[in-house]
Amino acid sequence: MTSAHYQLDWPRENLIVRCFVHDVMNYRYHWHEDEYELSILLHGTQEYCRGNKNFLLRENDIILTAPGIGHASMGQQDDTIAFVLHFSASAFKPFLKKGGIYDFPSCLSDETTRESADYRQVRFYASQIFRFAQEGGAYAQLAVRANLDLLIITLCTRFSPTLPEDKPRRDAVRRLLAYVSDHYAEKLTLEDLADYAQYNRTYLSTLFKQMVGINFHEYLTRVRFQHALADLAMTSDSLTDIALRNGFADLKTFNARSRATLQRTPAEYRAQLRPGRVMDGMQRKFLPSDDPLLQRKLNEYLQIGLA
Repeated sequence: MTSAHYQLDWPRENLIVRCFVHDVMNYRYHWHEDEYELSILLHGTQEYCRGNKNFLLRENDIILTAPGIGHASMGQQDDTIAFVLHFSASAFKPFLKKGGIYDFPSCLSDETTRESADYRQVRFYASQIFRFAQEGGAYAQLAVRANLDLLIITLCTRFSPTLPEDKPRRDAVRRLLAYVSDHYAEKLTLEDLADYAQYNRTYLSTLFKQMVGINFHEYLTRVRFQHALADLAMTSDSLTDIALRNGFADLKTFNARSRATLQRTPAEYRAQLRPGRVMDGMQRKFLPSDDPLLQRKLNEYLQIGLA
């Protein structure tokens, strides 16, 4: 049976569009270096962490996360189903001749806005992308790209993007992030990173804050928390072992981070996990492409999207 998971590529434009529908389970904290993530909740209730804020999403709610922003989600009940669309940051290239990344912090619906014309349009174009990707055929690439362009226009005209970043400096930061990814479990300092990059410490600190949006220590803590959260769900190791193995100074520091990000301690989060509702790493449980709920919601969005 075919899974509801599709990808189309435009190599010359460095553009990828990926869409899928999955059962939302345990938290998997992560971020995408060069991709946007648009999530539409089809059914259930979803706790969604974007940056350092948590939101409770309900049916038909939409949230858009820009590249580089940490995020995670957890289903609050069985059969919490989300439609997710990933697309490359290069989709905005016509508007950003010198590169950079737009952010859309206002693209987040709630009970007062989810049925507004703006969000109906977003759901419509996202559903068009999925439907054409699913059907395939000679014109799938053209149809998906056309609807992505219309989605991009909607985002730019309706959701007030923030100012773009500088691409050359962003490329420099990419090397630094890769180094952090390789050494997060060690005793890593800003001075260590400055020595590696051959940058002045003060300049590096400013560069990190401007280009990543958070300071070095916060980013390092994010990476450590990302790995610790996976260990928490997938192993029975003690909380202290998990904290130390992933670079936290002690369990108290790990507890504080968990409370700040998830509003619960590691022990409380682990206690909430139910057998059969935990997925390893970044794996996902995709729905079948012909799932009745999926097809019903797509038809709904396509019928009223531009009304």
